[in-house]
Amino acid sequence: MITDLSYLKSLAGTDTSFIRDMIDIFVEQIEEYETGMSELLKNSDYENLSKLAHKAKSSVSVMGMKSDADILQELELLAKTGDRAVEYENMIATFLKNSHIAIRELNEAYP
Repeated sequence: MITDLSYLKSLAGTDTSFIRDMIDIFVEQIEEYETGMSELLKNSDYENLSKLAHKAKSSVSVMGMKSDADILQELELLAKTGDRAVEYENMIATFLKNSHIAIRELNEAYP
């Protein structure tokens, strides 16, 4: 599994509707990140890409997606300086691919 909801469950306790609400927010955010990151990358707006990667890192961290949080942290730091820009597209693609898998997992676990 890509997700680990241990942290979210510790916050929610037995309130599964809270978890479902957080999943719904996550799904909406992924749609925004997908559109935003693609546009920022296309425009070589690395400063704002860095900021968006930071925001996305928080979202995936709540869902327990450690490896994707690490990818986004690296993207955030690299994009802040514009270093290794040729790698950004693959980093974003990996994050988005994993996020879509996570969404399927989460929707199956909390229909």
